[in-house]
Amino acid sequence: MDYSICLATTGAGLWTSHDGGKSWILSHCDNPKYPYELCVRAITASPDGSGAVWATIDSERGEDILARSVDRGETYQYVGVPAQGRQVLSLAVDPHSPRTILAGTRPGGVFRSTDGGVNWTELPVGVSPECSIGATRVTAIRYTDVPGEIWVSVEIDGLYHSTDGGGSWRRFEVSGGQVLLGEGEIWKDERHADIHDVVAGRSADGRRSVFVATPIGFFASDDGNRTWRCTRYPVDDTYESSLFYTRSLHANAAEPSVLVVGVGRRPPDHGSLGAIHRSEDGGLTWRPVSPVLRSVVWKIAGHPHDANVLAAVTLFGQVATTTDGGSSWQLCEREFGEIRGVAVVGS
Repeated sequence: MDYSICLATTGAGLWTSHDGGKSWILSHCDNPKYPYELCVRAITASPDGSGAVWATIDSERGEDILARSVDRGETYQYVGVPAQGRQVLSLAVDPHSPRTILAGTRPGGVFRSTDGGVNWTELPVGVSPECSIGATRVTAIRYTDVPGEIWVSVEIDGLYHSTDGGGSWRRFEVSGGQVLLGEGEIWKDERHADIHDVVAGRSADGRRSVFVATPIGFFASDDGNRTWRCTRYPVDDTYESSLFYTRSLHANAAEPSVLVVGVGRRPPDHGSLGAIHRSEDGGLTWRPVSPVLRSVVWKIAGHPHDANVLAAVTLFGQVATTTDGGSSWQLCEREFGEIRGVAVVGS
């Protein structure tokens, strides 16, 4: 196969598969604790087809270190510390400048390296360090097809948008979510700032759009973030209506109005059931497409050069793959413990 799948686990290190998830290799790393008991919080693949993979691993000093693989996830080498004293929960490589890497942290912040991860500076994003659940956390960093444009999602402090490579930022919140709440649910104003994931794409009529995953459902804006539409996915007799807690998003690079989302039940039941839904019209309508999953779908990643190849992971260890753009999914036989990240690496 012309791709590999790399996993970031909690307590079991890094894993890679070169055959679509049929067999798995425990990766090696020059960290002295490796390969056992490592917690890996974030992972991403370089979009340039070089086979490079970046991951952040906890260290004994209470700070996350950055490790890099140049062989599609089989071995990793220590690179540096993106943010001393902070956990790194998200990573992104600039598709227009592959030596530029962004790291999103808890408490919320974004650090940038322009030399392949050796030196880091904090960007002036302005994320609040605290929220109602303690420290804020950067859940996703997304570059777009426009050079210099970046989206950042924060739990719980909204969306941040830059059009100059991170030099300046604007903050947004979604709106209109009150209509989604069901019987017995209590509205909190912070729900509009509680963001799990963000991707740029297109509406059904071709407008540039931004799509957002939240604990109460899916949001989208087609007019530069002035107004928002929202949904909790299909509602019919065959659909499990409790599956609206949205953790992950992916927009098809070839057809950016085609989306897949990873959902589950909201905490504390997010370890009981999960699903993947697909939309072909920019999130206006959805249909379930995955086999039955036993926990929320935590992350979804796509092949950098083949929009049909995706991999999704659930919080509690299942891996699903697709080679038809998300229309149908297959579960891998091998299961893991807790998974926090996935990357698809092109060759």
